[in-house]
Amino acid sequence: MTMENARVIQSYVTYEGKCFMVSTIERDSSAAEGPRRYNETIVWEYDWDKRERGNIVHQDEAPRGCVETHFRVCRAFHKFGCVPAWE
Repeated sequence: MTMENARVIQSYVTYEGKCFMVSTIERDSSAAEGPRRYNETIVWEYDWDKRERGNIVHQDEAPRGCVETHFRVCRAFHKFGCVPAWE
């Protein structure tokens, strides 16, 4: 049985004039041996004036119910404009 995706948290972050939309949802996993549900965080370029998403620039994941990854990604994009490889 497949469950619908559930919104968890959404943020907008700016860095040097660029805007990013950071969205975390709870969704089903397609991994055979992984947890059934997990949180997926996706970052898009975002045009604030047009209210339009652009390209996906980052994806991350966390256990179901965990929002710390969302906040970590927001902090990284606010400070660096990306998630550094060492992050």
